[in-house]
Amino acid sequence: MPENNTKTELSQMPRIGRGGAGQMNSRVNVQKPKHMKQTIGRLLQYIGKSKFILFGLIAMMLLTTGVEIAGPLFQQKAIDTISFSDGHLVVDLAQMRVYLVIMLCIFVLSAAMTYIQGVLSAKLSKQTVYVMRKDLFETISRLPISYTDTHRHGDIMSRMTNDVENISNSISQSVTSLCSAVLTLIGALCMMLYYNPLMTLIALVTIPVTIAVSTSLAKFMRKYFVEQQKFLGQLNGTVEEMVTEYRTVVAYGKEQEAVETFAKTADGLRTASIRARVWGSVMEPHHELFR
Repeated sequence: MPENNTKTELSQMPRIGRGGAGQMNSRVNVQKPKHMKQTIGRLLQYIGKSKFILFGLIAMMLLTTGVEIAGPLFQQKAIDTISFSDGHLVVDLAQMRVYLVIMLCIFVLSAAMTYIQGVLSAKLSKQTVYVMRKDLFETISRLPISYTDTHRHGDIMSRMTNDVENISNSISQSVTSLCSAVLTLIGALCMMLYYNPLMTLIALVTIPVTIAVSTSLAKFMRKYFVEQQKFLGQLNGTVEEMVTEYRTVVAYGKEQEAVETFAKTADGLRTASIRARVWGSVMEPHHELFR
Protein backbone atom coordinates (compact mmCIF):
# COMPACT_ATOMS: atom_id res chain seq x y z
CA MET A 1 0.00 0.00 0.00
CA PRO A 2 2.73 2.50 0.81
CA GLU A 3 4.32 1.63 -2.50
CA ASN A 4 1.12 2.48 -4.35
CA ASN A 5 0.88 5.78 -2.50
CA THR A 6 4.43 6.60 -3.51
CA LYS A 7 3.68 5.87 -7.15
CA THR A 8 0.56 8.01 -6.94
CA GLU A 9 2.51 10.92 -5.48
CA LEU A 10 5.20 10.65 -8.14
CA SER A 11 2.63 10.48 -10.94
CA GLN A 12 0.92 13.59 -9.57
CA MET A 13 4.17 15.51 -9.10
CA PRO A 14 3.87 18.89 -10.81
CA ARG A 15 6.03 19.55 -13.80
CA ILE A 16 9.11 21.62 -13.20
CA GLY A 17 8.65 25.28 -13.99
CA ARG A 18 5.57 27.41 -14.12
CA GLY A 19 4.57 26.21 -17.56
CA GLY A 20 2.57 23.03 -17.61
CA ALA A 21 4.13 21.99 -20.91
CA GLY A 22 7.69 22.19 -19.64
CA GLN A 23 9.10 18.74 -18.90
CA MET A 24 12.79 18.40 -18.21
CA ASN A 25 13.41 16.00 -21.04
CA SER A 26 11.04 17.51 -23.56
CA ARG A 27 12.35 18.23 -26.97
CA VAL A 28 13.07 21.83 -27.88
CA ASN A 29 11.20 22.72 -31.04
CA VAL A 30 13.48 23.90 -33.80
CA GLN A 31 11.39 26.19 -35.94
CA LYS A 32 12.13 27.62 -39.32
CA PRO A 33 10.63 30.85 -40.61
CA LYS A 34 7.21 30.14 -42.08
CA HIS A 35 7.45 33.27 -44.20
CA MET A 36 11.05 33.64 -45.29
CA LYS A 37 10.53 36.81 -47.35
CA GLN A 38 8.66 38.56 -44.56
CA THR A 39 11.29 37.49 -42.04
CA ILE A 40 14.14 38.81 -44.16
CA GLY A 41 12.17 41.98 -44.82
CA ARG A 42 11.69 42.61 -41.09
CA LEU A 43 15.38 41.96 -40.46
CA LEU A 44 16.29 44.46 -43.19
CA GLN A 45 13.94 46.97 -41.56
CA TYR A 46 15.82 46.61 -38.28
CA ILE A 47 19.16 46.98 -40.07
CA GLY A 48 17.84 49.96 -42.03
CA LYS A 49 17.14 51.90 -38.85
CA SER A 50 20.89 52.62 -38.65
CA LYS A 51 21.07 54.23 -42.09
CA PHE A 52 24.25 56.25 -41.64
CA ILE A 53 26.20 53.27 -40.32
CA LEU A 54 24.80 51.07 -43.08
CA PHE A 55 25.72 53.51 -45.87
CA GLY A 56 29.17 53.99 -44.37
CA LEU A 57 29.67 50.24 -44.22
CA ILE A 58 28.60 49.79 -47.84
CA ALA A 59 30.91 52.58 -48.98
CA MET A 60 33.79 51.09 -47.01
CA MET A 61 33.17 47.65 -48.52
CA LEU A 62 33.25 49.13 -52.04
CA LEU A 63 36.49 51.00 -51.34
CA THR A 64 38.10 47.97 -49.71
CA THR A 65 37.15 45.75 -52.66
CA GLY A 66 38.54 48.27 -55.15
CA VAL A 67 41.82 48.55 -53.26
CA GLU A 68 42.19 44.78 -52.95
CA ILE A 69 41.60 44.34 -56.68
CA ALA A 70 44.12 47.09 -57.52
CA GLY A 71 46.84 45.31 -55.53
CA PRO A 72 47.48 42.45 -58.01
CA LEU A 73 47.47 44.96 -60.89
CA PHE A 74 50.46 46.86 -59.51
CA GLN A 75 52.08 43.57 -58.52
CA GLN A 76 51.98 42.55 -62.17
CA LYS A 77 53.53 45.85 -63.22
CA ALA A 78 56.29 45.39 -60.66
CA ILE A 79 57.06 41.91 -62.01
CA ASP A 80 57.08 43.26 -65.56
CA THR A 81 60.00 45.50 -64.67
CA ILE A 82 62.11 42.32 -64.64
CA SER A 83 63.10 41.16 -68.13
CA PHE A 84 65.79 39.31 -70.07
CA SER A 85 67.89 40.99 -72.72
CA ASP A 86 70.66 39.18 -74.61
CA GLY A 87 70.73 36.45 -71.99
CA HIS A 88 71.10 38.93 -69.15
CA LEU A 89 68.66 39.78 -66.42
CA VAL A 90 67.57 43.41 -66.61
CA VAL A 91 65.69 45.07 -63.75
CA ASP A 92 64.27 48.57 -63.91
CA LEU A 93 64.87 49.39 -60.25
CA ALA A 94 63.43 52.90 -60.49
CA GLN A 95 60.08 51.67 -61.77
CA MET A 96 60.09 48.72 -59.39
CA ARG A 97 60.57 51.01 -56.41
CA VAL A 98 57.62 53.11 -57.53
CA TYR A 99 55.35 50.07 -57.85
CA LEU A 100 56.53 48.61 -54.55
CA VAL A 101 55.79 51.86 -52.75
CA ILE A 102 52.35 51.94 -54.35
CA MET A 103 51.73 48.33 -53.29
CA LEU A 104 52.81 49.12 -49.75
CA CYS A 105 50.39 52.04 -49.62
CA ILE A 106 47.63 49.84 -51.01
CA PHE A 107 48.19 47.14 -48.39
CA VAL A 108 48.29 49.67 -45.55
CA LEU A 109 45.17 51.39 -46.86
CA SER A 110 43.41 48.03 -47.26
CA ALA A 111 44.25 47.05 -43.69
CA ALA A 112 42.99 50.40 -42.35
CA MET A 113 39.74 50.21 -44.31
CA THR A 114 39.23 46.58 -43.25
CA TYR A 115 39.58 47.68 -39.62
CA ILE A 116 37.09 50.52 -40.12
CA GLN A 117 34.75 48.10 -41.87
CA GLY A 118 34.91 45.75 -38.88
CA VAL A 119 34.17 48.60 -36.48
CA LEU A 120 31.18 49.76 -38.54
CA SER A 121 29.81 46.23 -38.85
CA ALA A 122 30.13 45.76 -35.08
CA LYS A 123 28.32 49.04 -34.45
CA LEU A 124 25.59 48.11 -36.93
CA SER A 125 25.16 44.73 -35.27
CA LYS A 126 25.07 46.26 -31.78
CA GLN A 127 22.52 48.90 -32.72
CA THR A 128 20.30 46.42 -34.58
CA VAL A 129 20.32 43.90 -31.73
CA TYR A 130 19.64 46.66 -29.19
CA VAL A 131 16.48 47.73 -31.00
CA MET A 132 15.45 44.11 -31.56
CA ARG A 133 15.85 43.15 -27.90
CA LYS A 134 14.02 46.29 -26.82
CA ASP A 135 11.07 45.33 -29.00
CA LEU A 136 11.25 41.78 -27.64
CA PHE A 137 11.04 42.98 -24.04
CA GLU A 138 8.12 45.26 -24.88
CA THR A 139 6.33 42.41 -26.65
CA ILE A 140 6.87 39.94 -23.81
CA SER A 141 5.67 42.44 -21.23
CA ARG A 142 2.33 42.62 -23.07
CA LEU A 143 1.88 38.86 -23.49
CA PRO A 144 -0.87 37.20 -21.46
CA ILE A 145 -0.02 34.97 -18.52
CA SER A 146 -1.29 31.98 -20.49
CA TYR A 147 1.72 32.31 -22.79
CA THR A 148 4.26 31.97 -19.97
CA ASP A 149 2.20 29.12 -18.50
CA THR A 150 2.38 27.12 -21.74
CA HIS A 151 5.98 27.88 -22.78
CA ARG A 152 9.17 26.87 -21.05
CA HIS A 153 11.10 29.73 -19.49
CA GLY A 154 14.32 28.31 -20.92
CA ASP A 155 12.91 28.45 -24.46
CA ILE A 156 11.93 32.09 -24.02
CA MET A 157 15.36 32.92 -22.59
CA SER A 158 17.05 31.05 -25.43
CA ARG A 159 15.17 33.07 -28.03
CA MET A 160 16.10 36.35 -26.35
CA THR A 161 19.75 35.44 -25.83
CA ASN A 162 21.04 32.71 -28.14
CA ASP A 163 18.85 33.42 -31.17
CA VAL A 164 19.40 37.18 -31.02
CA GLU A 165 23.12 36.57 -30.48
CA ASN A 166 23.19 34.49 -33.66
CA ILE A 167 21.57 37.36 -35.53
CA SER A 168 24.20 39.69 -34.10
CA ASN A 169 27.02 37.41 -35.25
CA SER A 170 25.46 37.06 -38.70
CA ILE A 171 25.21 40.83 -39.15
CA SER A 172 28.70 41.59 -37.86
CA GLN A 173 30.51 38.68 -39.53
CA SER A 174 28.68 36.54 -42.04
CA VAL A 175 26.61 39.16 -43.87
CA THR A 176 29.56 41.55 -44.15
CA SER A 177 31.85 38.77 -45.34
CA LEU A 178 29.26 37.64 -47.87
CA CYS A 179 28.80 41.14 -49.30
CA SER A 180 32.56 41.65 -49.50
CA ALA A 181 32.99 38.29 -51.19
CA VAL A 182 30.31 39.10 -53.78
CA LEU A 183 31.87 42.49 -54.54
CA THR A 184 35.33 40.94 -54.78
CA LEU A 185 34.00 38.24 -57.10
CA ILE A 186 32.41 40.81 -59.41
CA GLY A 187 35.57 42.91 -59.48
CA ALA A 188 37.80 39.91 -60.07
CA LEU A 189 35.53 38.74 -62.89
CA CYS A 190 35.84 42.13 -64.59
CA MET A 191 39.62 42.03 -64.29
CA MET A 192 39.73 38.47 -65.64
CA LEU A 193 37.63 39.42 -68.66
CA TYR A 194 39.93 42.36 -69.27
CA TYR A 195 43.09 40.25 -69.30
CA ASN A 196 42.02 36.91 -70.79
CA PRO A 197 38.40 36.12 -71.76
CA LEU A 198 39.25 32.49 -72.66
CA MET A 199 40.72 31.69 -69.25
CA THR A 200 37.76 33.45 -67.69
CA LEU A 201 35.38 31.17 -69.58
CA ILE A 202 37.27 28.09 -68.35
CA ALA A 203 37.11 29.35 -64.80
CA LEU A 204 33.38 30.03 -65.08
CA VAL A 205 32.78 26.41 -66.01
CA THR A 206 34.03 25.30 -62.60
CA ILE A 207 31.70 27.68 -60.72
CA PRO A 208 28.53 25.53 -61.07
CA VAL A 209 30.50 22.54 -59.76
CA THR A 210 31.70 24.57 -56.79
CA ILE A 211 28.18 25.81 -56.08
CA ALA A 212 26.78 22.28 -56.24
CA VAL A 213 29.42 20.95 -53.84
CA SER A 214 28.97 23.89 -51.46
CA THR A 215 25.19 23.48 -51.47
CA SER A 216 25.47 19.77 -50.72
CA LEU A 217 27.88 20.41 -47.86
CA ALA A 218 25.67 23.19 -46.51
CA LYS A 219 22.62 20.92 -46.44
CA PHE A 220 24.64 18.15 -44.82
CA MET A 221 26.13 20.19 -42.00
CA ARG A 222 23.10 22.42 -41.35
CA LYS A 223 21.54 19.62 -39.33
CA TYR A 224 24.49 19.66 -36.93
CA PHE A 225 24.12 23.39 -36.27
CA VAL A 226 20.38 22.92 -35.76
CA GLU A 227 21.09 20.07 -33.37
CA GLN A 228 23.61 22.24 -31.52
CA GLN A 229 21.07 25.02 -31.02
CA LYS A 230 18.44 22.47 -29.93
CA PHE A 231 20.68 21.08 -27.20
CA LEU A 232 21.77 24.58 -26.17
CA GLY A 233 18.19 25.72 -25.68
CA GLN A 234 17.35 22.48 -23.88
CA LEU A 235 20.35 22.91 -21.59
CA ASN A 236 19.40 26.50 -20.76
CA GLY A 237 15.86 25.40 -20.01
CA THR A 238 17.02 22.57 -17.77
CA VAL A 239 19.40 24.78 -15.79
CA GLU A 240 16.86 27.59 -15.40
CA GLU A 241 14.13 25.22 -14.23
CA MET A 242 16.34 23.26 -11.85
CA VAL A 243 17.67 26.43 -10.22
CA THR A 244 14.31 28.16 -10.02
CA GLU A 245 12.39 25.13 -8.75
CA TYR A 246 15.12 23.34 -6.85
CA ARG A 247 12.89 23.01 -3.78
CA THR A 248 10.39 21.02 -5.79
CA VAL A 249 13.18 18.81 -7.10
CA VAL A 250 14.43 18.15 -3.58
CA ALA A 251 10.95 17.64 -2.20
CA TYR A 252 10.25 14.81 -4.63
CA GLY A 253 13.75 13.34 -4.44
CA LYS A 254 14.58 14.07 -8.08
CA GLU A 255 18.12 15.35 -7.55
CA GLN A 256 19.77 12.36 -9.23
CA GLU A 257 17.34 12.47 -12.15
CA ALA A 258 18.02 16.19 -12.59
CA VAL A 259 21.79 15.56 -12.59
CA GLU A 260 21.42 12.75 -15.12
CA THR A 261 19.22 14.90 -17.35
CA PHE A 262 21.73 17.73 -17.24
CA ALA A 263 24.67 15.39 -17.96
CA LYS A 264 22.83 13.79 -20.88
CA THR A 265 21.93 17.15 -22.39
CA ALA A 266 25.47 18.50 -21.87
CA ASP A 267 26.97 15.43 -23.56
CA GLY A 268 24.60 15.87 -26.49
CA LEU A 269 25.55 19.54 -26.78
CA ARG A 270 29.26 18.68 -26.70
CA THR A 271 28.90 16.04 -29.42
CA ALA A 272 26.75 18.28 -31.61
CA SER A 273 29.13 21.23 -31.17
CA ILE A 274 32.16 19.16 -32.14
CA ARG A 275 30.43 17.84 -35.25
CA ALA A 276 29.21 21.31 -36.20
CA ARG A 277 32.67 22.84 -35.81
CA VAL A 278 34.43 20.03 -37.67
CA TRP A 279 32.08 20.12 -40.66
CA GLY A 280 31.75 23.88 -40.45
CA SER A 281 35.50 24.29 -40.86
CA VAL A 282 35.13 22.86 -44.37
CA MET A 283 33.12 25.93 -45.35
CA GLU A 284 35.29 28.52 -43.58
CA PRO A 285 35.05 31.47 -43.31
CA HIS A 286 31.32 31.54 -44.13
CA HIS A 287 30.02 28.43 -42.35
CA GLU A 288 28.02 30.62 -39.96
CA LEU A 289 25.63 31.33 -42.82
CA PHE A 290 24.44 27.74 -42.81
CA ARG A 291 23.15 27.62 -39.27
